[in-house]
Amino acid sequence: MAYRKTGKVVAQLEANRARILDAARALVFSGGFQAASMAAVARDAGVATGTLYRYFASREALLLDVFRAVSDAEMSRLEDIAAGPGLPAARLRDVVHAFTTRAVRGAKQAHALLAEPVDGALADERLAYRRRHAAIFERLMREAQAAREIPALDAHVTAAAIAGAIPSALTLHGPDNVPDADALIDTVLRMAGLDPHATNNTMNTDRNEDMSHDQSA
Repeated sequence: MAYRKTGKVVAQLEANRARILDAARALVFSGGFQAASMAAVARDAGVATGTLYRYFASREALLLDVFRAVSDAEMSRLEDIAAGPGLPAARLRDVVHAFTTRAVRGAKQAHALLAEPVDGALADERLAYRRRHAAIFERLMREAQAAREIPALDAHVTAAAIAGAIPSALTLHGPDNVPDADALIDTVLRMAGLDPHATNNTMNTDRNEDMSHDQSA
């Protein structure tokens, strides 16, 4: 007869997995992916290193789960802003402001998620999320162009450039030499054909905390 896990056992397994993910995420946020070795994760999670492999087939699988959980939360935040009230140009401005401000305020976390050198599946996953960022910018730019709020720029190319601007800035400056948020926002807004000094009454500053807030793996 096959063994069936009791509810208590399942709950304990889920709690262990969550604790491991929390430990891995904290290490990534404080020291980047390179800091999240299996030994370090096991130590901070309070489990044996071998226990990690009961939940994750490899270190890469563990870090992919961390990356996806944090990136999905960030993407949902931007999607909510993009789908919010207001004219397209105002929503585009809100998305640019939220994305840039959170990345700069949480520079170490953003550097790990957006710019730290990685390879394999992590690099592929990061590229997929960057494309999703670009898709949000492109959609809003096309809406703003249709409403004649911004110039008729090539939305596809410009959106891709915007999606790469913040990671590039973080790569060049590094997590300990944070670029000026206002200057970066002004640059990105100009790229999108927006006046960086125009008043945007729809901006929700509560959404501009750094990337270390409101994350759960």
